[in-house]
Amino acid sequence: MDSLNTQQPTQTIYYWLDGYWVKDKEEAELMDSINAFGSLHQVVELPLNADIDREIQHLLKV
Repeated sequence: MDSLNTQQPTQTIYYWLDGYWVKDKEEAELMDSINAFGSLHQVVELPLNADIDREIQHLLKV
C-alpha cells in the first residue's frame, strides 16, 4: 500500500535575533562573517506560503 505524500513544499529561512532574515545561505554566511547583526544566524524550514515575518517574530518570542 502506498502512503500519501502529505508534506508541503518548504523553504529555508536564515534569521537573526534582531528579526532580519534572508533566503540565501551564502548571504547569511556573509552577514555572519562580518558580524552584521551581533549574533549568528538560525535556520528554520517554513511552508512556501508562510508569512515569514510573522513566523520569525513568533520564533523570537518563544
